Amino acid sequence: MDEKPHTIISTERAWAKRVLALLGACGLVVAFCAHAAWPLAPIGILLIALSLALYALGLRPILRGEISVGIVPIALAAVGPAALAAYLASGSPLALAGALLGTGTMLLMCVWFARMIAATKPAREPSDADVAIVLGCAVKDGHPSATLACRLDKAYGLWARHPGMRLVVSGGISDPSERSEAAVMAAYLADAGIPAEQIIPEDRALNTEENLAYSLALIERMDAVGGIVLITSDYHLWRATTIARDLGIEAIPCAAATPLPSRLVQWCREVLVIMFGS
Repeated sequence: MDEKPHTIISTERAWAKRVLALLGACGLVVAFCAHAAWPLAPIGILLIALSLALYALGLRPILRGEISVGIVPIALAAVGPAALAAYLASGSPLALAGALLGTGTMLLMCVWFARMIAATKPAREPSDADVAIVLGCAVKDGHPSATLACRLDKAYGLWARHPGMRLVVSGGISDPSERSEAAVMAAYLADAGIPAEQIIPEDRALNTEENLAYSLALIERMDAVGGIVLITSDYHLWRATTIARDLGIEAIPCAAATPLPSRLVQWCREVLVIMFGS
């Protein structure tokens, strides 16, 4: 489970006002830069349009009632193009600083995205594996979130190709009003047609390291002889496989796509988790 407890993630609700304040401040900066660059040359129009597009991407989850620290890099990146337009028009050192901040943020995200994408490429197919670990994520009203449903659908597809495979579904209770993630995951897969005896719930873990450590303890008590597949979201695989290696698990990565509406925010959020740790 990649939701908590991490230093930057376990306090995400406390960050909500800060995220909103930062997004608002960045919006004001973009507007100021557009004013400073007026009248806009053709390159200025393109740069301001790019800033507005990035700003809209940061605003979108808030309009859906979702606030995440993943909005922070998007908001900072949105300043870059507009500030560059202002610098080209006025030569202001402050505008240049804003352009460097925004561009640097975008480059940092792109570098990490490239590393994270590389981690989704399996070295071999999971045909010789007889057990898979499915990492949990948020549940709501007793049902998997969209992100978790994608992971479970990926697990079902893998099981359908290898029906002898057992699935360890890992995730504890992250919300006292909900069942454990493992219980919700197991019910979802059972409803999809996977025999209950091939689904092994692990319902104690509260973070990725615990997911993998507790799952490994269960696997060690099985008669598993093949490899271990690790199923989680594409953005999460780099960190999950790194932790798995530290625990002595050479898992075959299996990436589930992140739902498009939350994809950029989830990827940016994960970079912050990797950078600032738990």
